[in-house]
Amino acid sequence: MIMHRAKSLLSRVKLVSRHPLSRPLLTRYISTSSVKLKIVKCKLFDIGEGISEVEITQWNKKEGDSVSEMETLLTVQSDKAAVDITSKYSGVLVKRYAEQNDIIKIGSYFCEIDTEDDNVEEEAAEEGEAEQGNGEKVADHDAGGGVDPDGPHSSPEVKQQGIKVSTVKASPGIKKKAQEYKLDVGAIGSYFAKETITMEDVELYHQKVKNGEISTAGTNLNGEVMEEVSLKGIKLAMCKSMNDSLSIPLFHLNEKYNVQNLITARNEIKKSVLEKDNVKVTLTSILIKLISIVLRDFPLLNSKFDSQKNAYTIYKSHNVSVAMDTPNGLLVPNIKKVESKNMVEIQKELTSLRDRAMEMKLSKSDITGGTITISNFGVIGGTFATPIVFDNQACIIGLSKIEKQLFLKNEKKELTDLSDILVADTMNLTYGADHRFVDGATLAQFSKKLKEVVEGVTSLDPYAV
Repeated sequence: MIMHRAKSLLSRVKLVSRHPLSRPLLTRYISTSSVKLKIVKCKLFDIGEGISEVEITQWNKKEGDSVSEMETLLTVQSDKAAVDITSKYSGVLVKRYAEQNDIIKIGSYFCEIDTEDDNVEEEAAEEGEAEQGNGEKVADHDAGGGVDPDGPHSSPEVKQQGIKVSTVKASPGIKKKAQEYKLDVGAIGSYFAKETITMEDVELYHQKVKNGEISTAGTNLNGEVMEEVSLKGIKLAMCKSMNDSLSIPLFHLNEKYNVQNLITARNEIKKSVLEKDNVKVTLTSILIKLISIVLRDFPLLNSKFDSQKNAYTIYKSHNVSVAMDTPNGLLVPNIKKVESKNMVEIQKELTSLRDRAMEMKLSKSDITGGTITISNFGVIGGTFATPIVFDNQACIIGLSKIEKQLFLKNEKKELTDLSDILVADTMNLTYGADHRFVDGATLAQFSKKLKEVVEGVTSLDPYAV
């Protein structure tokens, strides 16, 4: 047993042989009576409710690098936000269990750190960290997830040729080469019926793919190999959300709004607000405020449904979620307590959320707690959509692009002359609601009221709550 531990220790010492701390390692760890390891396995806490796995987007430390307490080790991306993972200990990073772009499970290990403090074992015990049979400690960190050091590194568990795809192992160099060839490590292992693959396996598999002996995915009409793309992070979350939405009966309603007066009123305040607050008030922020005003008379639409209890909860605060298109996929952060904010404040927060979303720096608070959603798909294009409710909310409102339309000046009179016609800017608002507890009449009444407010605007006070 002692010799086995000594061999394990020596393999770890090689990883940090060029580090200033490497020479004392052997004398510190080996005694004549027993082998006492000071290696801490890092297992992380959950980073958010409902998050079971994350993707490593960046490692800040290599094996052999010095690590300081509270220093960022790596960044992971969940289906909701990016999170920096910090170290609880000072020492040397001796092993990484996963690499960049790997999908790792919450609650599993992601690295090992050789700690400098002789009292770390006592501290770990006080914190309730579990001691392993070989004397190693498991340390819970503040965020993130990892892979089991003896378990899978990537894809979902699938059996092929008697080998589980998820249990196939490969060194970082071999995995990198497989990624260059756009090959899946698990598929290679299952093809050769191996749980650990070599570089030769990767090269041979790659050659067979090139020769058409193996198909990695579907093929096009010319027989060329097409890429198979696995959904990760945000896009995987969107897939799951859309699957869940299939169980919700939706009611949709579409209404055309004349927004000419709204645009005119916005143009009148745009310059003064820009000069005073350096803020460019958009139609989106104005509509968010007007929707909140009308929502006061329709509290049912500011609620969430609990399918387990067959009950819904109405919220006082109007936390308006706003769908945002980012390079990494769809994100839906929310502006808290819109009912107590003016248009300028709403615009500032909207801009801030958009900037953080583009940089993948949204916090947990930014992406949770929404009560109603707005999807301004019109900024990209489109005049009609069938939006799907988000996060068990009662209602979502889709905003189309603005179009010029012909209207009768007086709809109660018949058209007798071209002078009876006017041209105005219009926008379609499409509503989607959970029909399990929101009836069509409620949604139609809300739309009718909002239409009256929008079309009746003669001026705007950007600082009014």
